[in-house]
Amino acid sequence: MKTLTRPEVSPGTSLFLPRGYESQSENVTLDANRDDEGYWSPWRISQSGKYQKHVYRWAGQLIQRAGFERVLDIGCGVGTKLEEYIAPTGATIVGLDQTSAIKNCQRLGRTGCFFEVDLESPDFEPDELFDLIIFADVVEHLIDPVPAMEMIRRVLAPDGLALISTPERARRRGRACKRSEKPEHVREWARGEFVKFVKSCGLTVHASKLLPQDDSPMGRGLWREIGFQAHLLRRSPYACHTVLCGKG
Repeated sequence: MKTLTRPEVSPGTSLFLPRGYESQSENVTLDANRDDEGYWSPWRISQSGKYQKHVYRWAGQLIQRAGFERVLDIGCGVGTKLEEYIAPTGATIVGLDQTSAIKNCQRLGRTGCFFEVDLESPDFEPDELFDLIIFADVVEHLIDPVPAMEMIRRVLAPDGLALISTPERARRRGRACKRSEKPEHVREWARGEFVKFVKSCGLTVHASKLLPQDDSPMGRGLWREIGFQAHLLRRSPYACHTVLCGKG
C-alpha cells in the first residue's frame, strides 16, 4: 500500500466544495492486487481501456477537426486509450505519469514519449507548448491539485485546448454525499463546483459535458440521467464530468 500525504492545498485557494465536505487527508493507492503482482498487473492493463473512453474519443475528434499536432496526456497510465484514439491521428504524443505506468508504456511499445513526473509538484518543462492536453480522472487523486492545474496553463499553447475530467460526485455517489467512498480519491466535485474550480485556475471553460464513466455507448443510460435530473433516481451513469477549456 502506497500513501502520499500533503498537509493542505495551496494557500488561498478555494476548491469550491460544499460546507461540511470532508476531503481525505491522504491518497491511498493499493499496489497489491488480487493476483499478487504490482499495480499494473495483467488484469488491470486489460481493463485500462474501459474507463474515460469517451474523453479520449472526444480528444481524437478535436485533434482531427482542429489539426492539432502536439498532445500531452497527464496521468496517461499505460497508454491504452492513447494508442487507440490519439496515435491514429498522427499527432505527437507526450505522456506523464508515475514510474510503474511509464515503464509499462515503454514495455508495451506505446506510441509517444513518456516521462516520470510527480503530479503533486510537477517540474515538467517541455521544449514546445501543446495544442491539446488530456487530464482524465486524475485531479481527484491529488492532495493539492493546484500545481498540476498551473502546469496545464503553463504548457498549453495560446490557442490550445485542455480536456479535464473527474467523477461527478452527485451522480456517482448521490446528492447527499460529503466524502469520497474511494480511498484513492482525495475529493470529488459536483458539476458546478468543478467548473468554478477550473475557472479559478485561470482557464476559460468552453464546454461542460457529462459522459458515461465506462465504455457504455452514449445514450444507453440517458433515461437514468433524465430520472436523476427529475430527482426520481439517486444516481446516474453519466458521472464522468468533462470540461473543455483554454487559457483565460
